[in-house]
Amino acid sequence: MVTVYERAFDWNEWFVIVSLFGLIIIWKLPKILSPLEGTAHFLYGMLVVTFYDHTISIKPWDFFDVNDSSAFQFMDFLSYITYGPYAYIFIYLYKKLEIKGYKNLLYVSAWSLFSLLMELLSLKAGVYHYDKGYSMFWSFPIYLIAQIVQIFFYHTSLKLEKAAE
Repeated sequence: MVTVYERAFDWNEWFVIVSLFGLIIIWKLPKILSPLEGTAHFLYGMLVVTFYDHTISIKPWDFFDVNDSSAFQFMDFLSYITYGPYAYIFIYLYKKLEIKGYKNLLYVSAWSLFSLLMELLSLKAGVYHYDKGYSMFWSFPIYLIAQIVQIFFYHTSLKLEKAAE
C-alpha cells in the first residue's frame, strides 16, 4: 500500500530545488580536484545516500519515506542528487585544508553534526517522514561511517594514481 503525505507542490519540493543550487557552488569553486576525482566524490555522495535510504526505508525495516509518497517519485531522485555537492565539498575542503592526524576526527565529527542539522531541516520541510520510531540521531553513525569511508576512498585513489605514474 502506498502512503500519500501530500498532493501539493510545497515546502519539500522547494527544499530539494533550493538544495540543487549546491551544483552551482561546486561549479564555481576553484578546481583543486581533477574532473575524475570530483565526479567520483560527487557520485559517492549520491550512491551512498541512495544505498542507505533504500536499505532502511524499504521492507522489512521501512523506517521512513521520502517526499510526498512512500512510492519512488522523480522528486526523490532529485533529492538524491542534492547529496552529491555535499560529498564533493566535504572532500574539497578536506584536501584544501590539508586535514591530517587527530583533525580527521574533528573534521568528520563536525560534518556529521552538520549532516544531522541538514536532516533536521529536511525533516521540518517534509522531505522525510519517519516511521516505526526512527530518530534522526540513528543517522549519526551512518554519517560517520560514510564520511570515514569517503576519506579512505580519497587516500586510496591518491595511492593508486601515484602507483600508475
